[in-house]
Amino acid sequence: MRAGLLVLMLAAASVAWPAEPVSVANAAQLAKLTRDTARSLSRAQVVRGAFVQQRHLAGLSKPLESDGRFLFARGTGIEWHTEKPFDSQFILTEGGMTQRDEGGETLRISVADQPALTVVSRVFFALFALDFNALSQDFTMSGTDAPGAPWQLALRPRTAALGSVFRQALVTGDATVKSVRLEDANGDVTEIALRDVQYDPKGLTPDERRRF
Repeated sequence: MRAGLLVLMLAAASVAWPAEPVSVANAAQLAKLTRDTARSLSRAQVVRGAFVQQRHLAGLSKPLESDGRFLFARGTGIEWHTEKPFDSQFILTEGGMTQRDEGGETLRISVADQPALTVVSRVFFALFALDFNALSQDFTMSGTDAPGAPWQLALRPRTAALGSVFRQALVTGDATVKSVRLEDANGDVTEIALRDVQYDPKGLTPDERRRF
């Protein structure tokens, strides 16, 4: 579950903002701030891309790095496929989650068995879709924009349950979401950079559909 939550928050390099950026906070303003990304998302049934994730842990001089591919299918689910250093696959749907490792072992948890997955699913899908009305159920949000710079969103958990997992998520983008920085409650930081993001209006391929 912990790994699944990190998946969603797409990590970021720090953004150097010009002087006097504009800060916004309500859902309508945030939607306007991210309108280029939202326009791409509105035409897409599937979003595909690559990721590089770094985890900065207290006590380790170097971050733990992994990379792979991700897939978001509207109305179906999310696949996070880590290829290096180990092959593993995480799939989240409204019905539950499945995690497979390279040894062939599979873990399945349904919403019926773990009701907290309902919240996790809602957060994941809302973040991938930039659904600010849905995100506002679980987060206080603010956005920053400045001429010639990417937009940045800050999400802070409203509930103690989410707050025990992470303190803040910073999402950065322009025409696509570029990165997310997840600051854990214990001080660890996860950064995920997204690359080669593609918005497909046609939907899942037969092979992709079988994986869900």
